[in-house]
Amino acid sequence: MRILAVDDDPVVLDILNEVLSTFGYEDVTCAQSGREGLSILRNDNVGFDVLLFDIQMPDMDGISLTKWTRQIARYRDTPILMLTAMSDKAYIDRAFQAGATDYITKPFEIYELRTRMTVASRLAHDQKILTDISGSLRDKQPQDRQIALEDAHPVQDIDHMLPLPVFHNYLKQLGRGSLFNSSLLAFRIGNIDRLYGSMNDYEYICALTDAADAMTSAIPFRQFLMAHNGNGTFICVAEGITNELLEQLPNEIAHGLEAIEPCYGDGRPLMMNILVGDVVPLRFRGADSIRRAIFEASAKVEAEPLHTGSFGRNKRKNSLFRLGALQ
Repeated sequence: MRILAVDDDPVVLDILNEVLSTFGYEDVTCAQSGREGLSILRNDNVGFDVLLFDIQMPDMDGISLTKWTRQIARYRDTPILMLTAMSDKAYIDRAFQAGATDYITKPFEIYELRTRMTVASRLAHDQKILTDISGSLRDKQPQDRQIALEDAHPVQDIDHMLPLPVFHNYLKQLGRGSLFNSSLLAFRIGNIDRLYGSMNDYEYICALTDAADAMTSAIPFRQFLMAHNGNGTFICVAEGITNELLEQLPNEIAHGLEAIEPCYGDGRPLMMNILVGDVVPLRFRGADSIRRAIFEASAKVEAEPLHTGSFGRNKRKNSLFRLGALQ
C-alpha cells in the first residue's frame, strides 16, 4: 500500500512514518505543505492508495487540497483521511463536503488509525467497482439488473451528497461532539418501486441523480449533507430544521424537478414524486444509535410522509443529458 502523508509539522510526519512502519506500511511519501502534496499527486506515475491530510497548513489547507485532489481522475475514489487537531463542526462539515472519507482528531490511538485506514480502503475498492459498473450499464435491459433496489448506490457529482459509509463516518464524528444539535430528515421517491421496474440500471442511476439534484437544490438549510440509503430513500443531516422550512420544501422540490424534467433513455418523461418525512433529532452517541436514527427517519418517510413534491416540466438538462445519453 502506497501512502501520502501531508502535514506542515515534520515531527508529526516522523511519528506517522514510525507508526505506519509498525503496521507494515513501508512505502510512505511525506509532504510538508498542501502545494507540495498536490504537486506530488499530479506528477506521480504510480498512484497512492491512501492519503492522509492535515487541515491547518499555511499555503494551502487540507480541505482545499482535498477539493483539488478529487478533481484528479485517479484519486476520485481514493481514501482521504483528515488527521487534524481541529474538532469544530465547521471544519468537519467542510472536510466531508470537500470529499474526505474520514476524519480523525489528534491525538489519536495508533490502532484506531490502522482500523480507519483499512475500512477506508475497503470502501474505496467498493466505490470503484460501483463506478465501473455504472459506466457499463447504458445499453442494458431492465431484466439485466446489477443494481438492486435496496442497494445504497452512491449518487455522484451532486454537491452535498456522500456515499452512505462516508455519511456514517460523518455522523460518528458529530457524535463525538454531542451531535451538535443536528437532526435527520428523510426523503423518498414515492413511486420508486414502479419506476425501478420500468427502467434499466443506467436510467435508475440517472433518476436517483435527478432526484438528488432537485432535493439538494431545494433544501434551505445553511449546512447539510445527504446520502442515498437504498430503496429510493435519501437521508439528510442538518441543523435548524423547522416546521416552517419543511412546509416550503415540497414546492421547492417540485420546482427543481420542473427545471430538470427527468426522463427515460428514449426521451419519454419520467413521472417522479418526492416524499418528505418528519424530523428525527440526533440525541445519542455511538454507531448503534446512529443506525437506529437512520432507520427511524427512513421508516417515517415510508409510513407517514408529511409532504410531497411532484414532477413538472423542463427548464434545465437532466442527468441523462448531462451524462451524454441524450443529445
